[in-house]
Amino acid sequence: MNEPLSEVIRIRVTQSHAARLGEAAVLSGLSLSNYIRRRLSADDTLQEELTLLRQIVADLGQLRDTRQAAIETAHLVRAMAKPEQIAIAQQSLQRQR
Repeated sequence: MNEPLSEVIRIRVTQSHAARLGEAAVLSGLSLSNYIRRRLSADDTLQEELTLLRQIVADLGQLRDTRQAAIETAHLVRAMAKPEQIAIAQQSLQRQR
């Protein structure tokens, strides 16, 4: 659903910034208003993607902690295992590859 464009927002920018925005709008084949609206929408999308990326990075940190715990557990189990039990486990892994 497209809402009608009924609201007007006035902002002040420097003359050079206005010129850069105008040039970019011309190069993209859009009016200045359409160009700025697209930029604002892109910024919203970028913020959403950054939020998701931050969550993924946080999850990776937890995964790293989990992986380290798994490695530590494997070392402890191996330290307690008899050599023949280690050989059996290694043979089982070879068969699964």
